[in-house]
Amino acid sequence: MKKTSKIIGFILAAALSLSCLIGCAGKDPNEPSADGFTVIRFWNGFTGTDGETMDKIVEAFNAEYESENIRVVADKIPWDTLFTKLTTTSSNLRSAPHIVAMSASRIAGMNERGIFTDMEGLEEFIGAKEEDYIPAAWTGGIIDGTRYGFPLDVHPTAMYYNKNLISEDELPTTWDEFLEVCIEKTGDGIYGWTVPSMYSISKDVFLNMLYSAGGSMFDENNEPVFNSDIAVEQLSYLNDLVNGPTPVSPTNVGSGGDFTLFTQGKSVFYFDGPWVINTLGLYDNPDSNYGVAPCPESIGEGETNFAGSHQFTLMKNTVTTDTIREACYTFIKYVSEHSFDWAKAGQVPALKTIHETEEYKELEPIAAFTQMAYTATLGEIDYKYWYEGYNYMGVAVSNAISGIMTPKEALDAAVADFKGWVEDEEI
Repeated sequence: MKKTSKIIGFILAAALSLSCLIGCAGKDPNEPSADGFTVIRFWNGFTGTDGETMDKIVEAFNAEYESENIRVVADKIPWDTLFTKLTTTSSNLRSAPHIVAMSASRIAGMNERGIFTDMEGLEEFIGAKEEDYIPAAWTGGIIDGTRYGFPLDVHPTAMYYNKNLISEDELPTTWDEFLEVCIEKTGDGIYGWTVPSMYSISKDVFLNMLYSAGGSMFDENNEPVFNSDIAVEQLSYLNDLVNGPTPVSPTNVGSGGDFTLFTQGKSVFYFDGPWVINTLGLYDNPDSNYGVAPCPESIGEGETNFAGSHQFTLMKNTVTTDTIREACYTFIKYVSEHSFDWAKAGQVPALKTIHETEEYKELEPIAAFTQMAYTATLGEIDYKYWYEGYNYMGVAVSNAISGIMTPKEALDAAVADFKGWVEDEEI
């Protein structure tokens, strides 16, 4: 009898254990928390001043919406890790996010995996109108007519300069003028522009030049054309800055080396995104010896430039109820309404109305980036493999500047390698 009781007890314990496992693993992550709150998990890769600012926005949101029982829990995850985790959390819904901030260039590829849910009704919910947003950002999250991303910002690559080495009157507005100025300023331990040869900001400067010259990464059939005659011409220009007859840069500049020489006063120009405004302390020091100007040939009628855009996206496996969706929309609306805070973090808000406010206009260092944002393109990012093509292109730029291949050889090889990768991917 005692033995039978033990067996029955074991069976009951095992059944309870199995029930717990099934219940815990399959528990709806959208159920309210123990204290009755609707909890939204928000993943992002903002790790600098922008990350600190986003944390403060989340904190303020939670305080304001505590009475409505909505809470946002934000997790900062390095971008590369974030994208890897997104494809591996579907079986662990309790830790999966509801909202993810990501580059618009990744949306088409991630959406192909079935990760996102559409944002139907969001524009109406927050009162968003196309004319109120920077064009490139507004369309950046739309795939085949459906919105999967909602714009937070636009981040072009602009031209920082050392006021001790060049006056505003000397700043170049074309790439021909840029070369002339760099040649003139190079000498006695000073370089015009320290061009990074590693896979770095050079690829975005190349794209600035490529799109400004009328080129593109992909054609209308999604065929890679970043080895076109226009592309070879632009990369040859960059290569000559380092390896040409009148070099204006040292060779073999590693990642970060360009910034180091710039801040040491050994380089006239430095190219990067708006987040460097805070790195250089430009908002807090109006008398800084650093200034910011638009990239040559990037603004004005008929001009364009390459930029990125952070967008909010919603996850299909967790945004499964109207309550959760409305809470997500409420948070996205709140962040959009606090665009000035995001500008202070070193980003150009996608919402245009903030740019007309006096407080925004007083943020002088962001002005060049804002100008560029209005003439920016994000590229052909509705193509699901655009981001991968971008990476192959980056390797080509690095190989050319490093002297490993000629610009044409490097671009041809990158296109061939990318095509091979696509063929393997499509098998």
